[in-house]
Amino acid sequence: MKREIITPNDGYHYFFGYYDLQPYSSDGRRHLAHRVEFFDRMPTAEDVAELGYINIDTHSFVPVAKTRAWNFQQGALLQWFERDKSIMFNDFDGEKYISRVVDLSGRELRRYDIPVATASVEAGVAISINFSRVYDFRPGYGYANIPDKNKDVNLPSDDGIFLLDLKTGEYRLLHSYVDLAERFSEEPFSSHKLVVNHINLSPKGTRYVFLLRNFDPEGKKWRTVLAAGDLMGGLTQLTKFEVNSHYSWRDERTLMIWSILSDGRGIFFIDTVTGERELLDSPLCNKGDIHCNYAPDKARFIGDSYPDPDKNRAIYYYDFPTKSAWELFKVYSVPTTNTDIRCDLHARWYDDGQKISYDTTENCRREICEARELI
Repeated sequence: MKREIITPNDGYHYFFGYYDLQPYSSDGRRHLAHRVEFFDRMPTAEDVAELGYINIDTHSFVPVAKTRAWNFQQGALLQWFERDKSIMFNDFDGEKYISRVVDLSGRELRRYDIPVATASVEAGVAISINFSRVYDFRPGYGYANIPDKNKDVNLPSDDGIFLLDLKTGEYRLLHSYVDLAERFSEEPFSSHKLVVNHINLSPKGTRYVFLLRNFDPEGKKWRTVLAAGDLMGGLTQLTKFEVNSHYSWRDERTLMIWSILSDGRGIFFIDTVTGERELLDSPLCNKGDIHCNYAPDKARFIGDSYPDPDKNRAIYYYDFPTKSAWELFKVYSVPTTNTDIRCDLHARWYDDGQKISYDTTENCRREICEARELI
């Protein structure tokens, strides 16, 4: 295996963001990135992130756009819109959160009057949530620019899950928090302030999954329900107030997720239509929570861990045909006093399944590293 830092050592900090987006150009020679001036504090409403791509051959950064709506966990949800030609990202226009599409010269092609949480350009749809509400719940995943107008409302009727048409720019409220509380009507959801977190469309954009959580009651941890929906308004409850974490789609209905459920702990495969689930029988399940991510061929997956006592994060590899798992490598991770500015590896595949990239602080600055020839 070969590992190489692909970002320049120029005094800036670089990162991509979440593990469920494709950062590479189709030829694998460009990698989308955020460039910022600091990494040791939370972003404020005034902080700007430059957006662009890394030329992997020259280890140089090409700036394309800027944004004022970003965080260290998911950035501005920077992603390819038309691959190799245009990018999409969230921004703040001085009044509200929006999403923009620009070409690689920075020319704006489209503007949507709502931010994007997950998108399927192929299907022409995206889903939006309230990033101010998310900021109040977990600042590392929301934006700091404007307060939530429903901050003191547990179940607002005008907020929740929004469906955006990427072709027309029109959007509508698919499920309000009132709807969600009625659908998941047991305590603590029936009387607590709720938030939608980690919502994600299926590969072809026909279904989505999300975590519905209540804000922390005093002295207690939030509770979580994993749920799935379709674009017509259907909802399916997949777990019941259990520990649900990071997931990756196998196909339009099957989800791989790390969970602690009534029937086990580790990697589960869940049918998002029927709710049927199966636990992966592997020692990997004893390693703790990981960001699990299917390889493009779905025959393998990787998962990056949280730090061990020596402040090292690992990337694990699982092969379905042989039912074998092993640790690819470990890297040092700078400890932080604020969990919202931590640097998770968020390992991501290139199309050919022969290399991955990950965000890292192994050299005591934020960088993007590429690992090639994995096996």
